[in-house]
Amino acid sequence: MAVRMPLVPTASMLLVRKAMVEGFKGENRLWRYVMLAIIARRLLRRLMDSDARTVAVERLLPGQSLILRGVTSRDVPKR
Repeated sequence: MAVRMPLVPTASMLLVRKAMVEGFKGENRLWRYVMLAIIARRLLRRLMDSDARTVAVERLLPGQSLILRGVTSRDVPKR
């Protein structure tokens, strides 16, 4: 799946870019801490597994209906 970049960068994209550039240079500790916080947040997101999951797969017979509703991760039991 291709990732589309917006034509105009958002404020968060600019913040991440600035933190990565200044954080790697190491001249300013503030940007290094911002960069580390961004990386830690991304790692925690991956570890917490916040991606969507398949809850059920069933075949519908003629005359049956299907109701879809949003489910939070707290509602879905872990496998």
